[in-house]
Amino acid sequence: MNRKNRWDGDKDIQKILEIILDGNESEVEGLGGEDEDEDEFDDPVLDPDYQEEPYESESDIGEEEPPQPEGEEPPNEEPPTAASHRSTGQERFLWRKKAFETPDHTFKGERVQPPDELPTPLQYFRRFITDEMLVAMMEQTNLYSVQTSATHKNVQTTVKELEILIGMYLRMGLCQLPGNRVYWENDTRIGMVADNMSRDRFQTLLTSLHFTDNEAPSNRQKGDKCWKIRPWLDMFRKQCLQITPMEHNSIDEQMVSFRGTRCPIRQYVKGKPHPWGFKIWARCSPDGILCDFQVYEGGTGKRTTLGMGGDVVVKLCETLPSGQNYKVFADNLFSSAALVRELRQRQIFYRGTVRSNRLAGCQLEDDKSLAKRGRGSFDCRVEKEGSMAIVKWHDNRPVTLISSQTAVEPQDKARRWSKPQKAFLDVIRPNVVKEYNTFMGGVDLMDRCLLRYKYHMRSRRWYIYLFWHTLMVALVNAWLIYKNDCKLIGERALNLRRFQAEVATCLILIQARRGRPSLDMNTPSPSAPPTRKRVRVGVPDDVRKDHFGHWPVKSTERGRCTVCKTNATTTLCEKCDVHLCFTEERNCFKGYHF
Repeated sequence: MNRKNRWDGDKDIQKILEIILDGNESEVEGLGGEDEDEDEFDDPVLDPDYQEEPYESESDIGEEEPPQPEGEEPPNEEPPTAASHRSTGQERFLWRKKAFETPDHTFKGERVQPPDELPTPLQYFRRFITDEMLVAMMEQTNLYSVQTSATHKNVQTTVKELEILIGMYLRMGLCQLPGNRVYWENDTRIGMVADNMSRDRFQTLLTSLHFTDNEAPSNRQKGDKCWKIRPWLDMFRKQCLQITPMEHNSIDEQMVSFRGTRCPIRQYVKGKPHPWGFKIWARCSPDGILCDFQVYEGGTGKRTTLGMGGDVVVKLCETLPSGQNYKVFADNLFSSAALVRELRQRQIFYRGTVRSNRLAGCQLEDDKSLAKRGRGSFDCRVEKEGSMAIVKWHDNRPVTLISSQTAVEPQDKARRWSKPQKAFLDVIRPNVVKEYNTFMGGVDLMDRCLLRYKYHMRSRRWYIYLFWHTLMVALVNAWLIYKNDCKLIGERALNLRRFQAEVATCLILIQARRGRPSLDMNTPSPSAPPTRKRVRVGVPDDVRKDHFGHWPVKSTERGRCTVCKTNATTTLCEKCDVHLCFTEERNCFKGYHF
């Protein structure tokens, strides 16, 4: 040991001796007193290294820890143990084995009314992607092109051109090809995409899309990792909050796939179909309509009473009117007794699965005892004041749920397959399990609809993935609301594929003048570009020389011949889709085919 290391070691020993002689709580790692919490991250939600378990089905929601040793039946009132309250989010509750009295949960909120006249699919879509949002994106896109171009060249895009870009993206989702350029190639050309914008212009707009001014210091708010797309997210969230909230709401997480490395908010969630990407907390209705969301930007490192999951639920429920008896469902990532009490004070009822280390001192029957009693056995405990109940039910495996609205009654029977008996059996099921499985799948339904016709367009800028995600959420939200309105008025609704096709076609072909008016009233607005000429392409030689079906159609206007490149009265070949001369001097039509 050299002299410097020996000197540092002597100073550390002297410091430790002073702390021990002082008699206060030790500040040296490994010398903690009796009050030191050995299991610092007992609560998985507060653990920064914790990875969420995948969502499970009805028969195995909320897998518990290994069963404890058998013991005597717990008394009617159990004092909370110290081990169950080591984490910050745990509080002391008293539990009793008694019947749960269902409170008055009559819904008092606003209900969805049938429309007087059914809007068009494009009008539904524009409820979420408004003119204000497109104008703001147009201004920032033009500004960003000037700031990043070496020659300070303005891309000079318009609101209508951005609408065409969005329509082309939706069209690409309906006929997905392995790359952007493939849509313009002769062999795989898609007319609705290639006829309305050139390939180079499409690529130029993709590289110039932007949503905020990078050079404005006020935009870079401290702690906001999504500041580059924050204006767009705020405007889109504002439109989602205008949806009439339904009585039942489910809260869960969404994953937006992204495998790039240059991203401040990228997350990894084990067990997901796309484990790498952006995590979004979402509140949806039972039929999948996204009503509120929040992009997860990473942990703050601060412990709160409710934990990270509880804070997310409270944040997403702030936009629900209080005192209207709304019902909220969530899985074991969010649930805790403190959260149920917090929502109950706002007259919001909560039901969800709960983890065994968040039972707040509730002593339930162990897993082995429930397994001996057979499938369908359950155990229930009610909080002393009757504000909530915890139910443990054994199906294929034990599952624990917490609720402030209902518990066991009324019971029903669920149909289950028995491997030993090789037959279906009727298993007793508590009411809280039935309600949870009925209304919990809203976010999963939204995810399934998003993945049907979503085109995965690659980009080096991570926030562009959030932009495409919001477009698809807007489309799915519009379609789900359209379906509900059709159901209310008794009309047959379009499926998602036809709905998306109609929205895309309208965005591309409608040439209405939109956006802010020009300052010079005599100058025509550039927001409505002229219709582009259709691009004519050739066909392989084997096709144009097959001597079959090449019927010429004489054109009334002069055009450019595909073969001799001269302006003359041309003839259109219906099969080859090209303009050719058919005159005595130049018989290009015959030479092209023979």
